[in-house]
Amino acid sequence: MNRGQMPARGTDAGWEEDGKKKILVTGAGGFIGSALTAYLRERGVSVLGPGSGALDVTDPAAVDGLPACDLRHIVHLAGKTFVPKSWEEPGDFLRTNMLGTLHMLELCRKWEISMTYISAYIYGRPERIPIRETDRINPNNPYAKSKYMAEELCRFYAEQYGVRVSVIRPFNVYGAGQRKDFLIPQIISQAMHEDAVRVMDLMPGRDYIYLDDLLEAIWLTVEHVQDYDVFNIGLGVSYTVEEVIDTVQRLLGTRRPVVCKNKARRNELDNVVADISHAREVLGWQPTHTLEEGLGKMIARMQETDERKECP
Repeated sequence: MNRGQMPARGTDAGWEEDGKKKILVTGAGGFIGSALTAYLRERGVSVLGPGSGALDVTDPAAVDGLPACDLRHIVHLAGKTFVPKSWEEPGDFLRTNMLGTLHMLELCRKWEISMTYISAYIYGRPERIPIRETDRINPNNPYAKSKYMAEELCRFYAEQYGVRVSVIRPFNVYGAGQRKDFLIPQIISQAMHEDAVRVMDLMPGRDYIYLDDLLEAIWLTVEHVQDYDVFNIGLGVSYTVEEVIDTVQRLLGTRRPVVCKNKARRNELDNVVADISHAREVLGWQPTHTLEEGLGKMIARMQETDERKECP
């Protein structure tokens, strides 16, 4: 796929109510979860909440207290994120992400409902580009390890208990509402407000997927849930940190100097690109935002937020 050329969006299938029509979104108060909750409600889907955003999925009492009578599906997002933090707290990441997933799978087993599990990039250093779902898994940080171990629980429950699970492996997600300690919002904020854009390393290449495209992929797994399947969700193209900065500054019309510490993160990867053909073939999904389009929307939202803060 050439940069800047995106295929047309597929047609959404209709939502069919079959008696179990609510969806539980764990982590509904987070970056992806809050956007997904709004996305589902816009489509007339009843989302269990509003308190579900505060659900502690590691607490058996809290999980057992959920109403099961009218649930159809769980989208499991709750857990600990952010790779640098996982190096400081590996035990917390492993415990939270595995135990929370186990509790959700147990609910699915008992209630005989399906689940979409939102995993992560877990391949480590790739053996080839683009990366397929069947390629070797080699997590290279505690966060990725915790997500892979949770995936293995999903596979076990699918194979041994018949729980239907779709696993989504998003590559580098970005969009409005993302915390500023993540790369893209940090770059945009610096280009908008500071005297320079400061980063650790300009060279790593990443496959960036815009939040709205991820939400559609999640929705399609709800509509077309499999016995067990795994889907890479990315753009299918990689961009270096330097290219992201250049694109942001071009969109903003700024020319801030770029200050690079030339310091790679622990176990840094040079380049990753998702093979998204499986999601296209099985789900009928494909991304519709180029990097420039996604960054443009994100910048606009951040500028709107700044304007609201300035209003008396």
